[in-house]
Amino acid sequence: MRRFLNALVLPSLIAACAGPRREPAVRGLPRDDPGSTLSVVWVGHATVLIRLGHRFILTDPNLGGSMLVVPRVTPASLTPDQLPPLQLVLLSHLHIDHFDRGTMARLPRGTEVVFPPGGNGYMGLIRQTRKETSTFYQPITRGGITVTPVPVMHAGGRYFVDALWNKGFSGYIIDGFGKRIFFAGDTGYDKKAFLEIARRFPGIDLALIPIAPAKGGNVNHADPQEAVQIFRDVGAKYMIPIHFEAYHSTAVPLDEPRRQLTEAVAKGGLEGRVFALYTGERWLMPDDGAQPWVTREK
Repeated sequence: MRRFLNALVLPSLIAACAGPRREPAVRGLPRDDPGSTLSVVWVGHATVLIRLGHRFILTDPNLGGSMLVVPRVTPASLTPDQLPPLQLVLLSHLHIDHFDRGTMARLPRGTEVVFPPGGNGYMGLIRQTRKETSTFYQPITRGGITVTPVPVMHAGGRYFVDALWNKGFSGYIIDGFGKRIFFAGDTGYDKKAFLEIARRFPGIDLALIPIAPAKGGNVNHADPQEAVQIFRDVGAKYMIPIHFEAYHSTAVPLDEPRRQLTEAVAKGGLEGRVFALYTGERWLMPDDGAQPWVTREK
């Protein structure tokens, strides 16, 4: 047991002291364009505020600070009271950096929360009364928004050891108002799974794909090069990377994932299709087919 705790805690303590804190590029909500059907704010880590039409979806809510003993390097750009009314909250899995109970406690009790397949055993951790465990490829429709859980490559559980028997993790396809989004949550690279997503869900407008903290060969976390391949596999028009620059990692320096992603994008000729936002920035996709744009203006 002592060896297990040392292996778990010591790297975290080292990471916690690894560098200075950073401010989000934006505090609060940047201005929006109601004429664009699809608009997203990268709140930080895997937390994304998605607007489809006049409906809002929040992914993997974590507006808190430390992760166990690891302080957050870049704080979330929003506080719970700055969020608009939410149609749905989507949980890709139950790890503490994706499912923050402190954040959930500050969301309205009536907020509807979708748990990943196999995640029903953790429903009692939140006070929200409207909650549902999803099933792979079975759509859930609420107020003009349809979410469909899809298999990805990760690990389940919440308390480390329970990952041995709990496989509660997924990505989601989000459809609404003529737009389609793929939220990968947290995932490694599984070509078969991503090609199947492309086959079942053609015409993805935006893919939200994690790029850290992997350093190659990590089956549960895609590195930036693998993230770009996931983007290609699912056939999306545009990509926004997530799951980086929020916490220090012993695997790679904080700025390394962004640097590697920039190189992979240039090598693949994907400039103008991959938007590496800074925490708090808003990305908008114009309905007239013009190039998407990014803003941090209030």
